[in-house]
Amino acid sequence: MPVGEFGRLIIFAIGVTGIVVLTTRYRWHAFVAIFFATIAIGLASGVEPQTVVTQMVDGFGKMLGYTGIIVVSGIIIGEFLDKTGAALTISQAVLRVVGRARAALAMAISGYILAVPVMCSDTSFIILSPIARAVAARARLSVPVLSLALAAGAYTSFKLIPPSPGPLAVLTMFNADFARTLALSAMVSVPVFLVGLLWAVRQPVTSTAVAIAEPADPESGGRQPPGIIQAFLPLAAPILLIVARAAAARTLMPVHPVRAFLDFAGHPAVALPAGVGLLMLLNRWAGMESMRQWTGDAIARSAAILVIVGAGGALSSVLQQTGMGEVIGTLLTTARVPGVLVPFLLALLLKTTQGSSLVTMFTTPAIVAPILPALGLSPEIAALSVFAGALAVVHVNDSFFWVVTRFAGLSVAEGYRSLTMLTLLQGVTALAAVWGLSAVL
Repeated sequence: MPVGEFGRLIIFAIGVTGIVVLTTRYRWHAFVAIFFATIAIGLASGVEPQTVVTQMVDGFGKMLGYTGIIVVSGIIIGEFLDKTGAALTISQAVLRVVGRARAALAMAISGYILAVPVMCSDTSFIILSPIARAVAARARLSVPVLSLALAAGAYTSFKLIPPSPGPLAVLTMFNADFARTLALSAMVSVPVFLVGLLWAVRQPVTSTAVAIAEPADPESGGRQPPGIIQAFLPLAAPILLIVARAAAARTLMPVHPVRAFLDFAGHPAVALPAGVGLLMLLNRWAGMESMRQWTGDAIARSAAILVIVGAGGALSSVLQQTGMGEVIGTLLTTARVPGVLVPFLLALLLKTTQGSSLVTMFTTPAIVAPILPALGLSPEIAALSVFAGALAVVHVNDSFFWVVTRFAGLSVAEGYRSLTMLTLLQGVTALAAVWGLSAVL
């Protein structure tokens, strides 16, 4: 039986609440809780049972098809860095440069810089997460704090700075000036970055997610830890390939052989496994049996993350099928709210209900663009308002939530109190900055 607009929103709210209650109060595994909540939301919203099944399978597979390779490769790299002593070398270098008191700032800046060329907050977080954990252990700092600082930096630039795919699509659909939008979004990103960093460093420390000891002795067979170049190279090589691919896409014709090579080798799903291969070449001294064991241990640990990330993709796919986003868009565009709030609120609710920032940034301009003159907004301010709305909030239907919480050792409840609140504060801060710019431009 068809469900009304208000009913679908109530169903969504109950479904998300159910996930939190099942995973926190009743200690269900997040995969099982999300699985049953996805089915319940889809069926209660009037989606045909067979369609619910199809969307769940498609969403799960699409999420893992790309994220899975990156997550597994990132965890293998982290395992090798730990076992060979490279993580110790890198953490010592980071602490020498920035000092123990500024380790969170260093991780946040690293995430901010890396997320744009990598074009994925998840990927940049996974690449740098082993370094965050090693620095936390070396400096006797909280793993969640450094992980959240890293997440705050990566999330800020990926959601606000073109040519990240989401912001680039928004400004293109609004026909906004690229250079002007880039300059304004960079300005907005400063307070957003700082708010995220301040929230991260003020998080309470729990006994289950704190590194209080030095890293374990590496399994180096009596060898000295690797030098700084050998330690950084397996991390730097994938990053350089990904950056080169992005640069080639903007400067070379598609038929150019260099671009064709970089389109392949610089794809994150190829570049990160290449980093694994480089690690194996550089650490032949360990023997194939040890490296096989390290790889197997990393793959086993990655399974816990992957099943939850896939479940989040299934939930996102089913939520899109319910049509809640379109309902919210219609309600907002016909309501009497200030013009600058319309793109923000529409993006905020789309992001919250279906989880995908790309879907949010592709959908919102399509709804708002026809009424842009009536709202009294320039294309650039409208684009910034969409960026701000797409920042908030990250929760259980977003893969970034599960990647960050699992790598940082946070429970679902802790994830809501820390990461979800962090992204909410970042979104509100971005809105305030955009609203201020709209008043003077």
